Amino acid sequence: MARTPAFANQAEARQALRWERRLELAMEGYRLFDLRRWGVDVQVINDFLTVEKVRRASLYAGSETFSSKHKLYPIPSIEIDLSKKDGVPQLKQNPGY
Repeated sequence: MARTPAFANQAEARQALRWERRLELAMEGYRLFDLRRWGVDVQVINDFLTVEKVRRASLYAGSETFSSKHKLYPIPSIEIDLSKKDGVPQLKQNPGY
């Protein structure tokens, strides 16, 4: 008997994998990291916020959209100050902060 692939193509397999991870790890804190790794975090979170702002206007009043700035955390100022070598900081703040 000839072996047949489980998925028609790679894109379909990736979509199934992403859906399965979304379901299995929903409440375990991995979702944001998956979205970042796949490069779809800004799109997915902004789509979510667009829907939720309509459904729960009072809850999301004044909230911003998710931007690429949010992919990195700010470096604490004290760490930048402590990184100085010969008076020149060796660290620079992440973009957007």
